Amino acid sequence: MLKRLLAKPDHNNDINLKIKEIQSGNNHIENELINQYIPFIRKVTAGVCKRFINPATDDEFSIAMIAFSEAIHQYSPDKGSSFLSFANLVIRRRVIDYIRMEQRRKTPLSFDYKEEDKENMENVAEVSAAFQDYYRDLESEYRREEILHLKERLKSFGIVLSEVAEQCPKHHDARMNMVEIAKTIVGQEEILNTLLTKKRLPVKQLMNYITMSRKTIERNRKYIIAIVIVLLEDYKYLKDYLREWL
Repeated sequence: MLKRLLAKPDHNNDINLKIKEIQSGNNHIENELINQYIPFIRKVTAGVCKRFINPATDDEFSIAMIAFSEAIHQYSPDKGSSFLSFANLVIRRRVIDYIRMEQRRKTPLSFDYKEEDKENMENVAEVSAAFQDYYRDLESEYRREEILHLKERLKSFGIVLSEVAEQCPKHHDARMNMVEIAKTIVGQEEILNTLLTKKRLPVKQLMNYITMSRKTIERNRKYIIAIVIVLLEDYKYLKDYLREWL
């Protein structure tokens, strides 16, 4: 009894219960949750924009609010990540998309010029090159955010990203086999649940579904877990890495 009274409240469980109610249609709780996390939404938005964010005047904040609501309705605790970690990823992605769209709208490329107008051609080329640089920067930001999110997920399994890189098979066929094993794990609810809740790969269970040796699985355990996380999460750029095998 005393232990239960002294126990710290489970914040993740509390927010997950609210999200479950919201996903069942409770709009009142959704509004309360959004208002409760306005400081979080504002902080994430400011991090993307790299400036002070005024909720009353900045469109980026409105986009972030919509993204937070989107995260609420898309979130699934079964995937293993915390809601705030998932919401952070969604907000950053949507705000970056908005910035990209606004930049394109405010600086339209015009190709309505005379052939002899060399100066205009040079201006168009400069703007086009500037756009390409800008989009590359945004894509780099996307990748960076996905990698940071993956690092946090791996941390809960006691894995660091450098260990995953070390375990990455050198040969194409071997990498393909590891991806197939990861897909098998994602497709087997009991195995996946054990992995996500107990933070360990149930190798004995897994051996019932694959023909690979136990030694091979153990040797590539961290790499396999990383692939499982990538398959579960909304990683646009990291999934491109696996596209050949998905």
